[in-house]
Amino acid sequence: MRPLHRLATLLLAALLAAAAAPVRAAVVDGLYEAVAAGEASDAGRAAAASEALRQVVVRLTGRRAAATDPTLAALYADARRFVRTFRSAGGNQMAVAFDADALDAALLQAGQRLWSRERPLTLVVLVSARTGSARTLATASEPDLRRAVSTAAQLRGLPIAWPTGLPPALEQARAEDAVAGRLEPLRDLARQFGADAVLLGRVGAAAIAWSWSGPAGDGSASGGGEEGVQALADRFGAQFASAGPHGGQVDAVVRGVRDLAGYAAASGALAGLPGVRGVVLEEASGESLRFRVAFDGDAETLRRAARDSGRFAPDDAAPPGGALQLVLRP
Repeated sequence: MRPLHRLATLLLAALLAAAAAPVRAAVVDGLYEAVAAGEASDAGRAAAASEALRQVVVRLTGRRAAATDPTLAALYADARRFVRTFRSAGGNQMAVAFDADALDAALLQAGQRLWSRERPLTLVVLVSARTGSARTLATASEPDLRRAVSTAAQLRGLPIAWPTGLPPALEQARAEDAVAGRLEPLRDLARQFGADAVLLGRVGAAAIAWSWSGPAGDGSASGGGEEGVQALADRFGAQFASAGPHGGQVDAVVRGVRDLAGYAAASGALAGLPGVRGVVLEEASGESLRFRVAFDGDAETLRRAARDSGRFAPDDAAPPGGALQLVLRP
């Protein structure tokens, strides 16, 4: 099949950009709102604003430590200047909404990095590792744990999904993988649910062994019901938070694009990677395309996300250079 000519490719890029928006990571709403204890008095509202702001800043920066960061103490002490609305949430609780633009500007001025609303969707898999336990995915049989995970995910602004509605044989097979700690089959399961990452919790007698795999790499933690979400959110924040409102840009060269369908596959796959804000075709040469990718993170994070997507392989034959070198998989 003939290689793409540069002019034809550029014309196609314009047509596709006008016809369809790229697929993106999950968009999280409510990042600038939180609920905290507080009475309907000036002192009560001030206390509620300070506590709610700590929750919001942790969510925005992707750092648990931000809640107690001494460099942000003045920000928390003057929390009311960022408040847009107060409303009663019942039970001596106040729902506080903050001005997004003003708060973003203040955090960036304070040297903080911000995590955008577009965040990796994570499939949460829970399984009992206790001796003699049934080998099933423990989503319905562990309601307290599921609530703890869901609450922590909401507090951290981490979009999650649960593996519900699986055929019994598939659930049994994935539960056995989960008990054994095999993450790759669970990554495949996550993709079936449109998720970018998987978070596995193996429930033991004394603690939960957490592990994860996704666009920010692999990792593990141990602790209670919320520790897995907290640790993974910290990892995502460290990888995807940026020092400006629009993040950085990375060049990506994709080889192995032989026709118009290949162009659509390459551009669509890049646009769908977690943290990607936009993809622009800059140059076409033979079977290679050079894209400019607006991305929350760095080239290494983008490379790992591209590899984990299953649509690209590293281009080992490419000459060394600053661009990310990829090969489109058939």
